[in-house]
Amino acid sequence: MSSNCAPFASYWQAGYEGADHVNHAGRPQDMNLVTGHLDQADGDYALLRPFGIRTVRESAGWRLCERDGQFDFSILDSRLQAAAKHGLQVCWTFCHYGWPDDVDIYGEEFVPRFVRYCTELAKYLSPHVGPAPIYSPINEISFQSWGLSVHMFRCKNMHDPRAGEAGKRQLVRASIAAIDAIRAITPGARFLQCDPLIHVIAPPDRPDWREQAAGWRASQFDAWDMLCGRREPELGGDPRYLDLIGGNVYHSNQWESGTNLRLWWHLDDPRRLPLNQALIELQRRYERPLLLAETSHVGSGRGVWIRQMAEQAALAVQHGADVRGVCLYPAIDRPDWDNPDHWHRSGLWDVDLHSTPPLARLPVPAYATALHQAIRLTDHLCPSPTTNSPHGQRESAMQTMIVFCHLRWDFVYQRPQHLLSRLAQHYRILFVEEPVFDEGPAFMKTSTPAPNITVCQPHTPVQAPGFHDDQIPLLQPLLAQLPGYNEQPLVWFYTPMALPLLPPHAGLVIYDCMDELSAFKNPPKQLLQRETALLKRADLVFTGGPSLYEAKRSRHDNTHCFASSVDAVHFHQALDRSNGHPLHGDIPHPRLGYYGVIDERFDAGLIAAMADAHPEWQLVLVGPIVKIDPASLPQRQNIHYLGQQSYQVLPQFLAGWDVCLLPFALNEATRYISPTKVLEYMAAELPSVSTAITDVERPYGDIVAIGHDHAEFIAHCEAALALDARQRDELARRMRAVVERTSWEHTAEQMHALMRRTPPGAGATATPPGAAAGVTGVAGMTGAAGGAAPAASINAKRAAPVGCVIIGGGPTGLSAAYHLGADTVLLERHATVGGWCRSIKDKGFTFDYAGHIMFSNDPYVLKLYDILLGDNQHWQMREAWVYSKQVYTRYPFQGALYGLPPAVIKECIVGAIESRYGLAGGAPRCDSEAVEDCCADGTADVANSDAGSAVAQTENFENFIYRVWGAGIARHFAIPYNKKIWTVPLKDMETSWLGGRVPLPDLGQIIEGALEPVAKPMGPNARFGYPLRGGFQALMNGFLPHIRGKIELDANVVQVLPQEHTVVLADGRRLPYGKLISTMPLPQLVQRCGDAVPEAVRKAAQGLRHVSIRCVNIGVNRAGITDKHWIYYPEDSIFHRIFVQGNASPECNAPGGFGFTCEISYSPWKPLPVDGEELIQRCIADCIKVGFIRADDEVVVANQVDMPYAYVVYDHARAHNVATVREWMERHDIVLAGRYSEWEYYNSDHAFLAGKKAAERVRDAKAVKAG
Repeated sequence: MSSNCAPFASYWQAGYEGADHVNHAGRPQDMNLVTGHLDQADGDYALLRPFGIRTVRESAGWRLCERDGQFDFSILDSRLQAAAKHGLQVCWTFCHYGWPDDVDIYGEEFVPRFVRYCTELAKYLSPHVGPAPIYSPINEISFQSWGLSVHMFRCKNMHDPRAGEAGKRQLVRASIAAIDAIRAITPGARFLQCDPLIHVIAPPDRPDWREQAAGWRASQFDAWDMLCGRREPELGGDPRYLDLIGGNVYHSNQWESGTNLRLWWHLDDPRRLPLNQALIELQRRYERPLLLAETSHVGSGRGVWIRQMAEQAALAVQHGADVRGVCLYPAIDRPDWDNPDHWHRSGLWDVDLHSTPPLARLPVPAYATALHQAIRLTDHLCPSPTTNSPHGQRESAMQTMIVFCHLRWDFVYQRPQHLLSRLAQHYRILFVEEPVFDEGPAFMKTSTPAPNITVCQPHTPVQAPGFHDDQIPLLQPLLAQLPGYNEQPLVWFYTPMALPLLPPHAGLVIYDCMDELSAFKNPPKQLLQRETALLKRADLVFTGGPSLYEAKRSRHDNTHCFASSVDAVHFHQALDRSNGHPLHGDIPHPRLGYYGVIDERFDAGLIAAMADAHPEWQLVLVGPIVKIDPASLPQRQNIHYLGQQSYQVLPQFLAGWDVCLLPFALNEATRYISPTKVLEYMAAELPSVSTAITDVERPYGDIVAIGHDHAEFIAHCEAALALDARQRDELARRMRAVVERTSWEHTAEQMHALMRRTPPGAGATATPPGAAAGVTGVAGMTGAAGGAAPAASINAKRAAPVGCVIIGGGPTGLSAAYHLGADTVLLERHATVGGWCRSIKDKGFTFDYAGHIMFSNDPYVLKLYDILLGDNQHWQMREAWVYSKQVYTRYPFQGALYGLPPAVIKECIVGAIESRYGLAGGAPRCDSEAVEDCCADGTADVANSDAGSAVAQTENFENFIYRVWGAGIARHFAIPYNKKIWTVPLKDMETSWLGGRVPLPDLGQIIEGALEPVAKPMGPNARFGYPLRGGFQALMNGFLPHIRGKIELDANVVQVLPQEHTVVLADGRRLPYGKLISTMPLPQLVQRCGDAVPEAVRKAAQGLRHVSIRCVNIGVNRAGITDKHWIYYPEDSIFHRIFVQGNASPECNAPGGFGFTCEISYSPWKPLPVDGEELIQRCIADCIKVGFIRADDEVVVANQVDMPYAYVVYDHARAHNVATVREWMERHDIVLAGRYSEWEYYNSDHAFLAGKKAAERVRDAKAVKAG
């Protein structure tokens, strides 16, 4: 059959260990029985569905199917039936090391006996396997013959001196004869011939053993050579017997000849032969389709191994190898052949030996995550098994991306390698390094260290370092010869110094600013000038952390923060603390370790102080020493400099450390750094201590101990070493929660989404459609304050002046237009009014942009509801709840502790008592209605504790929580929930937004709520409304008939000219105004005003912080899943709240269904952990985990809406910053109104009043002017 036909149903396959031989000790093997696969085939196959695996490899077992000359193939039935049920292709191995006891492999009867067995088995399988099944007559002929030579198998004549070579010939003869017999029954059958791929070398000190090593290595080809007739043609070999080739690869397949020492994969032995080279060699030798037919690793390295196998397969494909798939082997863990009590821990699922029913399957999460990543890689870069599209066609269809970097690819593995190796699934990447001095003509040296990535290293006779001006004339012609250079490539800069090399026909230009290079030691003189030019030319700017974002966002309006992330699968290996590195062998505990570059950013004095303070501590420093004199570093017996080590072995170092260090000096070079290693340390679940690096302290200061001087740093190390088991477990739990929220895959996909949406060529004016609101997949903060205003093709279309222009058609803007006259134009950039109060419809379900309700004690607002909605209102008593400790309690948390574990209740009550009596003097009573509970974020119970008040202000929100509620309530609800929603350190927030007075808890109510269930809330404060039909959008639409002025939709304001009293729209129109009411986010308004804004105002706007919200809307095919309206989740679910949309109004649900919204906060300090479909699936999984829906609920609708500006952050600088901006705007007839322009915590009813107030100010100003 033509090898061009696609033989496999899926690229990824699963194999089940099916060895059936009798081992050397005489113990018969039946692996499918021992693993439970024979009984659980249906369940095992069902487990494959989420991975898209549709091809499996199974073994029939000659010894098991033939007894006393009789065949019984019934042991195949359960697998055949399960495969048919699940639509799987089964590739059968006929002989897996075992044969009947009476068979002599060296005897003349062996071949005819095997042919007879194969004939009968082929007949039995024929009705089940289709016209082109894939069979392996004999598994691993070369390996099996070696096993015969060392008496691995107990069989008849096992000590025959002809073992090995004679056995190999017999197995080849039998395989050839069997193929002929099977083809007589199934002419279209394909045949897979598998053997291990090995690599053997001589020890470095024994060159005389090289010939022996080469002979061992060459033996791997023997069986394949014999089958195709290259070797010993008298056996009957012919090319038709070598159809598909399977290479089996495990970590132990490479070793030293003579010593038998393994070239360890997990230690990244540089002598190892990369798999892609072995596959390429196999392809060139035989020119046959290839399958990576068996591969897996053991223990914690499983995930990293399978991902690396995918990368190697993709590299082989890139270099012309016809790799048709990868088979996980085994899919289900298996025991050792010789020690049945030792299970290898090598499967995608482990086996529970003590479960009821027995042998339950246990998923291995890190392996599963890595497999999904590997599948995505091969989906993009390897030929589809069904379309058989060659890699060359796929690659040529990809756009080229040229990357200019100041770091070498083989230097420390960090941000560029992490991001680009993942973006290479979408782009053909040319990674251009700085030139290397080389006498003679200039030339380009290339290599391919990763799939779809070509490293281009220029060699020139110019000694000037880096991308110096003297290098440019030599580099330009070298670059012009690169593939894709003249085809509008994307261009990605890590260093502005390469800007003169920008191709003349470049497409999208990206600047990924990972460091403030100008602050490093000996920066190029032109660096700042080049960066200014690059920021003007770039279409998209990424920054490596919040500090860099704050520094750069004012210089480009399409700047996005993507802080350092983590490869959790890789560092999962460190959790196996026995998996240490041999370089630790002579270094005792306690070990305090650091890995990374050792340069001017490294605090050598701190290391010396630590070593002197604690001579018993062993300080392990892993990394290259650059730009500083190694002799300047402290030398002590307990300081160990281990040099640069590969990224692959870092988990082995972490596994042997007790505390992780971030000993950075505090200087200009570290002012903006966002160390990648902080999350890697967390993934290893080790206590960490850092100096006061801003991008460590702000987001992680509650997990990473921060030493503000040497003494404090050393004290934190002492405390870390003294942690007990419970404290370490709690710290590890918090680390896991952080690590689960991010990944390099997620970061790269978010970047890719922005790259796809951003039009090339607009430079600093580029703003991707939807970047400001409502588009899923946007990470961190989108472009905000400052910088030059957009210069988008503004024409002279000038309309007649209007009395008032209103920017934004949300509740504030609509209310302002409602209260003004006809001389008004409202500009809304979306296709409908409503702002974040809009609604969407999907398959009969109605969802809002986050959960909204109608609630107010203001008579004017209540009357307005009637005007806008009439009888389209639905009022009911609220059901607000908290879910924690696996129980529901009523909201607010502190007033309804009943049902929580007794220890938690005790801790909460004791904490409240200690907090109350810690306050000096009595406190007067206060009215709990001082702050209204609209349930916007779950913190309203801060102000609705019905108790006395204290007029004293707390310096920050965190202190306030502990002071008001005490440690118990703080620990179990207030701190985790508020950290979850606000994403910023609570110490950074002040408390004015909680109301004018600070209510204290009523101890009587707390105790009463702990002793018995709390009754349903009653009274006017417990009642809320919602539009009966049309979602919250109906309330917004209710304004439209009453507005006398003009409303323009899809009208995006790109520039505000304060001196000219004019706004400029994206279509080029200019609208002069008398007064301007702005409801757009204050940083965006300042940015739109461009150079007219003074520097102080621009900086004030830059200082405003906010939180973004992503809503995942879900509809299930089951009515009435809960009677609650909103639920708060302070613990480890991805969402902080569920708004039960289906209970807001019965009209929100599709017939027979039920809708709800999961709300997730994010920011540069807490990015979304996953995005797209992964985010939806994570929400569904967490909804099941917390018991909100059942695992068998059918999800019929799932969508997302994004709110980049959602909650304004009340940090300590907010009031001053807002006042600075407001005062300047007011001087230019700009009225700020609403949550985002006033930067106030407003709900929808407050927004109505804010619009009314803004309209009144405009009218009053007109009256004054007229008078």
